[in-house]
Amino acid sequence: MLHTDEVARYFKAAGIAELPDDLNKLRPASNDSHNPKLRLASYERCVAATRLWNAADTDEQRSQIIKDYAASEAPIDGLAELMQSFLTPGLHRLPPQEIEHSMEELGLSEPNNNVLSRTEQQALDTDGFVNLGVLLNEDQLSAMRKRYDDAIVAEPAQRRYDGIGRINDTVVVPMNRDGLLDPIFNHPRLLAAVRHLMGVHIKYIGSSYHCSLPGYGHQGIHADYIWGVEGPPEAVNAVWMIDAFTEHNGATRVVPGSHRWARHPTGDLVNGEPRNRDEPVEGQVLITGAAGSCFVYNAHLWHGGTQNQTPRLRRAQHAFFSRSNRPSSTDVPAVIDETVFKRLGRLERAILDVGPEHIGQF
Repeated sequence: MLHTDEVARYFKAAGIAELPDDLNKLRPASNDSHNPKLRLASYERCVAATRLWNAADTDEQRSQIIKDYAASEAPIDGLAELMQSFLTPGLHRLPPQEIEHSMEELGLSEPNNNVLSRTEQQALDTDGFVNLGVLLNEDQLSAMRKRYDDAIVAEPAQRRYDGIGRINDTVVVPMNRDGLLDPIFNHPRLLAAVRHLMGVHIKYIGSSYHCSLPGYGHQGIHADYIWGVEGPPEAVNAVWMIDAFTEHNGATRVVPGSHRWARHPTGDLVNGEPRNRDEPVEGQVLITGAAGSCFVYNAHLWHGGTQNQTPRLRRAQHAFFSRSNRPSSTDVPAVIDETVFKRLGRLERAILDVGPEHIGQF
């Protein structure tokens, strides 16, 4: 028996008949780590990619190393092509002056600005994440919850996420027609954290709404980049807590400092075997916080959702950013809604890296 109408709505959208009897029983999402053969193949691919990427300091050098690898005796199928796609020239659409102007408007041109405290900057550098505190008020949160709950019916959860309701591209599709979700990608405190880690030449590359259903939500430990990266991050992401994150309702687990290890969980060994990513990692901690909070993290940080052991929903909104010269997970010109685009100002368009000249479907 489902406890509330809102929970029932999400279970129906996910194709799940009823609330599990035991909310504490682990229900991991399907992934390669459950198959030893696939786990080994993923490990080898990730290790090779990490080695190739970190063998050089510049994109020009990386490109040549990857070309040499592609011409070697036994390259892994498709790996060189994938990695070269990250090095393609012209991956930013707008002139760099546009994002530079936006950073200046937000007071973020200089690295030593007052939008982030020194303690927050140090947390990002050392731990790989920071909780920026409550940035959304209760009126905003109530409106967002209703917007998400209504949308999940029209756009059912993707089944492969096994009990995690999900809607992609939330900030550029019609559900953000009135700007309700704009803070998800343009809040000055969020952008200050992104700027601190990657400089001023950044761009939005995607957004997604995640809702862990009761008895579901566990994710294997992962990083939000395909391989390990040594040095400054290639991407920075954020999680907005639309509901409070608690110890029991599916808060995100992170491994502080893991962004500095220059390796990916998929390319890691435990007792000589590729890591089972469903298992706990030594040193992991839970990020908890009040509804309306936002935590920002280095995309190379090891992390994962935990299982929601309560009979209530745990809603969250994710936003993803990268360097301007890296690929986007979302093709913004192809998916952005006309109403959304026309109401955006210069600052928002710069963050989304899209102008009128890129829009062809209106």
